[in-house]
Amino acid sequence: MRQVTIADFKVQTTINVQWGEMDAFQHVNNVSYVRWGETARIDYFKAMGFFLNEEPKKMKYAPILGFQSVKYISPVVYPDTIIIGTKTDEIKDDRFILKSYFFSTQQNRLVAIKTHEVIIVDYNKQQKIALPEEIIDFIHQIEN
Repeated sequence: MRQVTIADFKVQTTINVQWGEMDAFQHVNNVSYVRWGETARIDYFKAMGFFLNEEPKKMKYAPILGFQSVKYISPVVYPDTIIIGTKTDEIKDDRFILKSYFFSTQQNRLVAIKTHEVIIVDYNKQQKIALPEEIIDFIHQIEN
């Protein structure tokens, strides 16, 4: 199986590791990966053409994080630059699943993988809706 590289991703996010992100165990705290993943997810939404400047109640629908997990592969320490590649891993009837791959420039390797399950919510009805075709089309435009 071919190893994944940052070149495999059309949507990329660069994060400069901050000194204060390290914890008492001398490596970046797990909370930082969640924050970095949030930034990568928002960058993916921007690539999709999703709003982000509109008030949610004025939108037809909006993406909401329904589940997230992080697989830690190798500890990161300051100084480092993390480049995150994000792609849609799976499209389901009521959600799409993003995967973000965190690459360390200091280690020259993959250091973590984050999974984001994104559901779509109709803010006016305050309920989850089926994944609109428009969203699927945006994903295909990015991934193909």
